[in-house]
Amino acid sequence: MLQTQNTKSLAHFARHLFLAGRAYVQRKKAAEDVDNQLHSMRKSIIRMKLSYSDIDRLRSKIENLIDWERKYAKLFRPEDREMQELKSQIAALEQELRNEREEKMSIISENEGKIAQLTESLESIRGQMRHLHMEKARRQHRLNAIETKIREKVDVHRYYRS
Repeated sequence: MLQTQNTKSLAHFARHLFLAGRAYVQRKKAAEDVDNQLHSMRKSIIRMKLSYSDIDRLRSKIENLIDWERKYAKLFRPEDREMQELKSQIAALEQELRNEREEKMSIISENEGKIAQLTESLESIRGQMRHLHMEKARRQHRLNAIETKIREKVDVHRYYRS
């Protein structure tokens, strides 16, 4: 349990480190793009060749820089109360789910035990029924044999005439 928790912590840390590094590099690249565009625009102003497309490019590069700044800042923002509440709710729901799984598994194993017991009882009843059918067939066979012997030894006409 402790090793899996350490593995999860390491994976979380590595993921967070990767995301922070990526956001930092992209943020730095976006800032350099804005600086290069401003430098290019300064040269254009000096040469009197500034165009609307240069301004539009600057605007898009600034928006890109702002997006990466937000992403970078989000990684290092302290968690607020709402985030903590959501995490605690998630943990509570996960625990509830674990409890329900355990309860379900215990009910399943209990039902499997009952099914096994009922199957065993049913097989026992079937065995008894087979035995009783065999006994009934033997009895019927003996009765038929006795009845046949009686008919052979007793003359029915003579018995009723007297």
